[in-house]
Amino acid sequence: MKNLKKIITISFLAFVISCSSDDNGENPIIEGDFQNGVIVLNEGGYTYANASVSFISNSGEIQNHIFSDVNGRNLGDVAQNIGFDNDLAYIVVNNSNAIEVVNRYTFESVATIAGQLHNPRFIEFHNGKGYVSNWGDGTDTEDDFIAVIDLNSNTQISTISVPEGPEKLVEENGKLYIAHQGGWGYGNSISILDLNSNSITGSISVSDVPTGLVEEDGFLFVLCAGKASWTGEETTGAMYKINLQNNQIVDEFEFAQGVHPTFLQIENDKVYYTIGNDIYRTETSNIEPSNSPFISTSDDGLEILYGFNVDDNWVYVCDAKDYQSNGALFVYSLSGNLDGEYPIGGIIPNGVYFND
Repeated sequence: MKNLKKIITISFLAFVISCSSDDNGENPIIEGDFQNGVIVLNEGGYTYANASVSFISNSGEIQNHIFSDVNGRNLGDVAQNIGFDNDLAYIVVNNSNAIEVVNRYTFESVATIAGQLHNPRFIEFHNGKGYVSNWGDGTDTEDDFIAVIDLNSNTQISTISVPEGPEKLVEENGKLYIAHQGGWGYGNSISILDLNSNSITGSISVSDVPTGLVEEDGFLFVLCAGKASWTGEETTGAMYKINLQNNQIVDEFEFAQGVHPTFLQIENDKVYYTIGNDIYRTETSNIEPSNSPFISTSDDGLEILYGFNVDDNWVYVCDAKDYQSNGALFVYSLSGNLDGEYPIGGIIPNGVYFND
């Protein structure tokens, strides 16, 4: 396997140094050791209970296993997602059926939410409550639910039954949009949950396996992977733009047969999506498939693209390697040039979060 080394160019150093000062040229008040940088969530191997969190400061310093180092215990089994609510980070740990609540800047433990979650996936917030998608039991297609968390007490207070396979969530104007990826099956809808009544008020039909869900300027962008060929019933991937004023699809396109996109992000009126190890982009105003990638990460030695994010003119890409070795984080400029490669001391990095 390729030996990893950290590569930091002058341009990236200039960028991160500029981010560490405010408009008056004064250093900001540091609230904790893990402010002003990016958090990398490492999923860990299934049943190995070796999930972890890494932090890369704006000066390029890497710190691994920050949850366990601060709290003296392991994070758990299969870290799925992190959601931020003010100064707290909610880490959804899927196979531990738990959410670890920490101060996002110090990573000191605040609470552990457990006991009623069942295969939790993603978390979203609204009006003092957290909403967590849960797959439930894989043998039961009717036990999937949204768990409701009281953020004051960090306890689960209720559940809301939803169709099978709830995955990514977006809250907008008191409504929770739920992508039904399908759990252990294959979903093809977006449920609309009214958070005032805690009831499903509508559903939007999309293509199979909606994997990406992002709101931007009153529109919901949905990326669907489609069913893979190994399922025996392959379907095409697709992208949708939905007007949230009336929940109507206003733009859409299908990918070519055999093409199955995975991840979706939006930044500065650009839609970024991944196919295999390649990253493409299109316009939010007029979504259409791009003919060629603007970043081909395999050319730079990335093995398995397993997560990515875009922020402030930089593209961050997680490399899961062989799913057993420590991963890496690749940083690209929006011109498509590799700017830095960071070795991550964790297994299967799956998400990048900004902690300024």
